[in-house]
Amino acid sequence: MDVNDFQKAIAVARGEALAASLLASAAIRALFSMAPSQQLLDHMTRSIDQTLNMSGPGTGGGEDELNTLMRETARFQVDQHMHALQEGLNNLPKGR
Repeated sequence: MDVNDFQKAIAVARGEALAASLLASAAIRALFSMAPSQQLLDHMTRSIDQTLNMSGPGTGGGEDELNTLMRETARFQVDQHMHALQEGLNNLPKGR
């Protein structure tokens, strides 16, 4: 398969986004390992959701398909990370 310049640019952008996501996730996990807090997780979840909602509809829309796709992809990724953080909080060793 021949890869054109556009495909290479998309792959680089996706790689950069993945790296940023992994680094942010590692930083948040480190924070929760030092100070696990349901209130902090709830605040982060609300803040991120509000930010995504301010940038457009939470259910998608045909008026701007690419921005909607980007926003809803971000929402899906955030939901996955927040779920994993919640699982981590739920499974902390007793006494923490």
